[in-house]
Amino acid sequence: MAVPLTPPIPILIVDDEPDLRTLMVEALADQGYAAEGAEGGHQALERVHHQHFPVIFTDLNMPGGSGLELLRAVHEVDPKAMGILMTGYATTEAAIQALKRGAYDFIQKPFKLAEIEAALDRALERYRLVQENEEYQKNLERMVEARTQEILGLKNDIESLFEGFVKASVTAIESRDPSTSGHSNRVAELTVGLAEAINRTPNGPYGTLSFSDAQLRELRYASLLHDFGKVGVREQVLVKAKKIEGDHLEGILQRLHQRAMEAIQHHLAEAWRQGRPFDPAWLDHVLAQQQAETRRLFDIIQRSNEPTVLPQDVAEGLERLEGLTYQHWSGDQHPVLERADLEILRIRKGSLSAQEREEIESHVTHTYRFLSQIPWRGPLARVPDIAYAHHERLNGRGYPRQLTDAEIPTESKIMAVPDVFDALSAADRPYKAAVSVERSLEILEQEVESDLLDGEILRIFIEARIYERVHPPARRGA
Repeated sequence: MAVPLTPPIPILIVDDEPDLRTLMVEALADQGYAAEGAEGGHQALERVHHQHFPVIFTDLNMPGGSGLELLRAVHEVDPKAMGILMTGYATTEAAIQALKRGAYDFIQKPFKLAEIEAALDRALERYRLVQENEEYQKNLERMVEARTQEILGLKNDIESLFEGFVKASVTAIESRDPSTSGHSNRVAELTVGLAEAINRTPNGPYGTLSFSDAQLRELRYASLLHDFGKVGVREQVLVKAKKIEGDHLEGILQRLHQRAMEAIQHHLAEAWRQGRPFDPAWLDHVLAQQQAETRRLFDIIQRSNEPTVLPQDVAEGLERLEGLTYQHWSGDQHPVLERADLEILRIRKGSLSAQEREEIESHVTHTYRFLSQIPWRGPLARVPDIAYAHHERLNGRGYPRQLTDAEIPTESKIMAVPDVFDALSAADRPYKAAVSVERSLEILEQEVESDLLDGEILRIFIEARIYERVHPPARRGA
């Protein structure tokens, strides 16, 4: 351990000649140094073990070992000590060898006291410079460490801020469509788990593919934010459970009821014009007949309004609704169902019109435009592209760009499987009932057969039982 160069500075003199050793100790003591003497290498090493000497003068040739051997041994104990060799048999080669083997300086005997003082001054100056450099390096390292910690703290703050932004974004998505609550987080959990399973798969089409931690993080963010564009879709379209909803449906049913009342009124008026006496049984028959007809029409509308596959008998029943009218308050006859209403009720599957479906599908483009506004860098640079393609399909029948197999990023193909799986197996949504895990997997296999989803990715998803991350066996069996 180095010590500050404050008087008295410890100096060690190692020489087997007592007179020379004493002379040097006294001379240096007179100069204000804490000089000590040692008669040989063994005694010198004992002192070095107990005290630090910035400078050690040692004779080159001593009984029991040379000065070079001593300096090498001292260096192992105290590498900061400066060694100066003294010898009466000096040659240029000997001096070079001494310096190569660890000596700082070399003095030839006999020498003058001024030479000793000059060598000591040089050694102490060198010692001071080395100490200052080491202290500078330590301070620099401390500054670098402090700055590094500051940068790491800032980086952690930024990452925490970004994580909060992502969570807030997911919350914003789900607030628009509460029925899909948890979907983004489940898709992210399944997608990352699936990518990790691909990492563990040594063979097959993806045997050479390995996602780094940074790439898994990129995939997680893309999965969490893949539906963010839904904030740009009208809420009534996002949560639309029936083909016709709310007041619009209520108005159609009310018009059917009014039409029935108009028919009964017509029968009564006709009977009175004919002078028929009041007949309660006949009236009950007319009422029952008209109510039965209205209920049949109600049933056709309500069954055709469901988002399930439209039954053939219901599709044929809709023909009976075409052309039905009721009397408007103005006295004019208006259709019970507008042509647009009939077209919507004739939708073969689902609850969305072609225009509404296009609006829903536009969420992918909204997502890409939104994510592209964020300055993603480095390993997160592809987040927008991965999210952009999660609804593309291998046969080119996906959306929004109708990409084919070779054009779809592998990460998007991976995300597509959990996205479809969760849409099928999640708890009931307004427009569909939940599907069992087993049935969901069967549907996914059918999608592979239809060249929509990647078969190898689905195989790994099933064999690695990735779906159990969100549907544990115990819960499924409960």
